[in-house]
Amino acid sequence: MEWLYNRRLRPFSVISFDLDDTLYDNVPIMQQTEQNVQDYIAQNYPQTRQWDLTHWRNRRMTIMRRSAELSSDMTLLRKTTLAEGFTEAGVEDPQQAAEKVMQQFHHHRSNFSVPESSHRLLKLLSAHYRLAAISNGNVNCEKIGIADYFDVIVQPSAQLRGKPHPDMFNHTADFFKINHQQLLHIGDHPYSDILGAHRAGCQSGWFRDGLGTSNQLRVLPTFSFTKLEQLAMLVGEKPR
Repeated sequence: MEWLYNRRLRPFSVISFDLDDTLYDNVPIMQQTEQNVQDYIAQNYPQTRQWDLTHWRNRRMTIMRRSAELSSDMTLLRKTTLAEGFTEAGVEDPQQAAEKVMQQFHHHRSNFSVPESSHRLLKLLSAHYRLAAISNGNVNCEKIGIADYFDVIVQPSAQLRGKPHPDMFNHTADFFKINHQQLLHIGDHPYSDILGAHRAGCQSGWFRDGLGTSNQLRVLPTFSFTKLEQLAMLVGEKPR
């Protein structure tokens, strides 16, 4: 079934969106970004040339398992991974080197176009609801051309832990001055998006065509769907 309700959808006034793998396919974007960054590292920091992409990914996973704080802040996780790796390799001023690499990362990471179908949906929904972006990632919404649809864009910081922690949901509810049940969160990740929204007291719509699978669900979403365009039904329009 393409659209499935698990519980009654109660009145809401704000829709929040996860970004990566919900509004666009993030996998090829990150694959190209990581290759570009790896090429930059190999060229500028020859001490690390023996370390390929797999090595850096394994480092990130090790650090993620070690630190709950870093596991929900992708930017800080990457920067920490780079700094620790550069320190081990004997790179001069590893923190500054990590900063330079992150500049390259941010440039390539937001160098893509969001599908026109996502633009149409956001334009439609923003005419009926207030919209927010709640993402653990580090995409630049201004650069990819979707910032104007959102009243607020919330990403992890020193003050806000990432999903599934409630911090960013709480911040969003406070920003709009609503109770949490009036916030409908849309995302693809069973843990960070659906469990996170549930723990914060928000309603949720699970996008089943993202990276998450049903066996990863710890709680059921308010509803689930398979095509992003189906969300047009929230304002009584047929999906295009």
